[in-house]
Amino acid sequence: MSVNYNSMTDEELKRYMLDHRDDEKAFYAYMDRRHARPKKALITAEEAKLPFDEYGSLWDERMREHFGDKLNLRNEQK
Repeated sequence: MSVNYNSMTDEELKRYMLDHRDDEKAFYAYMDRRHARPKKALITAEEAKLPFDEYGSLWDERMREHFGDKLNLRNEQK
């Protein structure tokens, strides 16, 4: 049976890939789709020009927004 990966939504393809880990074509279809997505900038060029103490706090905030509380950020290590 042939699987049509292109007809699947991103979530369906991800679920299929995870459920069928031995299907290399599903893996590559998923990775091709992920790499085709535009990359998001977490910090703008103007924000990157801020003094380090402001930039560092902003970076921590954006990383937390993007990745959630899974991160151990530098301010929490002190």
